[in-house]
Amino acid sequence: MLSKRLLLAIPLLLGSCIGDGLPPSVWPPPNFRLVVEELHREGRSVHTVRRFQVDAEGTVIYGTSSQPLVDDKSGASWPVFDRLSIYRLEPKCVRALARRLDRIGIGELVVPASGVEADKDIGLVIRWRAFQQKRNLPTSGRLRGQMAEVMAIVSAHLPDGEQFEAKMSKPVVTVLRGVPAPATEAEGALAAYRQRLAADPEDEDVLLAAYALACKTGPREAAEELLQQWQTLKEGQRTSAFGDSQETPAQRAKLLAQFLPKS
Repeated sequence: MLSKRLLLAIPLLLGSCIGDGLPPSVWPPPNFRLVVEELHREGRSVHTVRRFQVDAEGTVIYGTSSQPLVDDKSGASWPVFDRLSIYRLEPKCVRALARRLDRIGIGELVVPASGVEADKDIGLVIRWRAFQQKRNLPTSGRLRGQMAEVMAIVSAHLPDGEQFEAKMSKPVVTVLRGVPAPATEAEGALAAYRQRLAADPEDEDVLLAAYALACKTGPREAAEELLQQWQTLKEGQRTSAFGDSQETPAQRAKLLAQFLPKS
């Protein structure tokens, strides 16, 4: 049984940074957000097998998925994060993380097309937001330069023993202590997702992850509630960029509904 450690991770377990704090600054801005996903291609499907995300409050959600929901017809895949760790970075730690990413130039970073094609089976997507800037950075193959620096910084904030399957030219030096190891109890993970949604009901990544997990664990009513919450969030949005797809939210909801538990 995992779950007491997982469910208490947000209020009680702080990932402390090693070293001294930083002087006051504008970092992180209120809209700061970083999401890093590891993708594996299998036939027509591209599976998200690992995700790290952190917001301006320093709340980290790290999970791995081994049994995704997959649409047989289209190959579309949604991760079911069956190993999950949720923890909160101390203010000085999330500030240092945000500032370091800015200093290495993530806001101006452009991934060359040749780098994306280097390895078609395993890849990464980095999504970053701060102030008025956003970046969506897909890449694969060996990481070099600024991308390697970004991933070295991210990897330094993972739980002990966890890593992205990416070849890097930069060493990883852990900057945290006291971070909970990923745990593997579905009910506890779903409860933790609900706790995060109560704090931020517009976090679509968490909402879809919670829905996928609810489809695997049941009951049907819990999954239906989360699907309706997602539809409400997307209400009024005519189109949505789900990868290269031009599906509307209504069409995507119909696809998602096929995974609802029978009871």
